[in-house]
Amino acid sequence: MNLYFVLEGEKTEMLLYPKWINYIIPQLTQVDQESDVLANNFYIFSGGGIPSIYNHTVNAIKNINDNPIFDRLIVCLDGEEIGVDARVDEIKNYIEKSDVKLNDKCKIDFVIQNVCIETWFLGNRKVIKRNPAGDKLGEYKRHYNVINEDPELMEKMENFRNKAHFHISYFKEALKEHDLSYSKSNPKIVTEKSYLDELIKRVNDTTHLSSLKNLIIILMEIKLNFS
Repeated sequence: MNLYFVLEGEKTEMLLYPKWINYIIPQLTQVDQESDVLANNFYIFSGGGIPSIYNHTVNAIKNINDNPIFDRLIVCLDGEEIGVDARVDEIKNYIEKSDVKLNDKCKIDFVIQNVCIETWFLGNRKVIKRNPAGDKLGEYKRHYNVINEDPELMEKMENFRNKAHFHISYFKEALKEHDLSYSKSNPKIVTEKSYLDELIKRVNDTTHLSSLKNLIIILMEIKLNFS
């Protein structure tokens, strides 16, 4: 079983996904180069944001067709303001217009981080204090309590340019309550297994974070191949 990942982000996702994949499917080994793939490997490539990830996905399909050793192509990108279905339609239409078709041996999956990957991180209920000390987090919680409500459905507050901007700020404020910090280039806390475990628990206990659940289902399905 060999996996080919194309990720939108150049920082957080490139550090996070290898960790999460290894926690769920330890039988897989990451390789640095696509040409290094032999058996039970995964290769990760950064698509460098939207819309460039669309072109990189087309190129990934061409590469896989030329070297049909891969079983799954998994494309991960943010839903941002347009949402999951519209984002999937957008990238599928781009692929179709590019006149490329993935070989029958390989399956393609789309994982939409709805709204952004930090939205998923807000799903860890242990990170959000029920009685915040900080005024800003208190204000955010009064606007929308991500402990009880689905983070993926949270609209932005005024003075934020978009939902992703607000979700990132909310997450950073939540971490401050624990004397922790987060940046795109240093997302250490969310790469820990205990953090992923809490997110999986949220997904299993509720109907929240459906886009994250999609990723978990895909990885668990692949894991069954090793049972």
